[in-house]
Amino acid sequence: MATLVAEVAALGLAVAFTSPVSVVTVIVLLSLPTGRRRAVAFLAGWLLALAVIAAITVLVLHGQDFHSKNSTPSRAASALEVLLGSALLAWAIVAYRRREPSSGASPSTPKWLDRLEATHWLLAAAVGAFMLSYGLTLAAASEVLKAHVSRPDATVAISIFAVTSMLTVAAPIVAVIAAPERSEQRLAKWKAWLLGNSRAVALVVLMLVAALVLVRGISDLIA
Repeated sequence: MATLVAEVAALGLAVAFTSPVSVVTVIVLLSLPTGRRRAVAFLAGWLLALAVIAAITVLVLHGQDFHSKNSTPSRAASALEVLLGSALLAWAIVAYRRREPSSGASPSTPKWLDRLEATHWLLAAAVGAFMLSYGLTLAAASEVLKAHVSRPDATVAISIFAVTSMLTVAAPIVAVIAAPERSEQRLAKWKAWLLGNSRAVALVVLMLVAALVLVRGISDLIA
């Protein structure tokens, strides 16, 4: 169980630090006059999408023969990891090679983020669900299934993944609620840093995690 907790926590942190667009979206929503409700809805949509995957993992797929490495479910889970790892690694490499060189100018906010001012909270929730890192979430679900733990332990593992994955998205919301008088200046600094630096960091982290998922899946398939 300890190994599983470490694995899902690592994948959760990978989600947290490869989601700069989600964090910037929350910051933009919070900077609006009535944006706090929409930011919370965004986070709720993110968690709802994750909860659906968790429910399928714990309630539907749990109990299948994922423990035996030669079983069909186990090999399917390993094959899924290979596909996810390959896709994530390829996407990260392409995105890294297509990155724009630094011009020294202050980064601008993407145009679609400027349109969030008129966004209804239900649409904000839908955007949150859409922005969940499904590749890494499915990789975490695969690890839980292959660990062959009890349903309560699987629920704990998925919960740990959920908490760690939403750390960077929830942090701005918590900061605004805890210290609203200082939130405007703080959010502006976070937004500027994320727009200027987080893309390269996120891509490097994603490359490393994708490679680990890929290697893990291949090793399980050939074992």
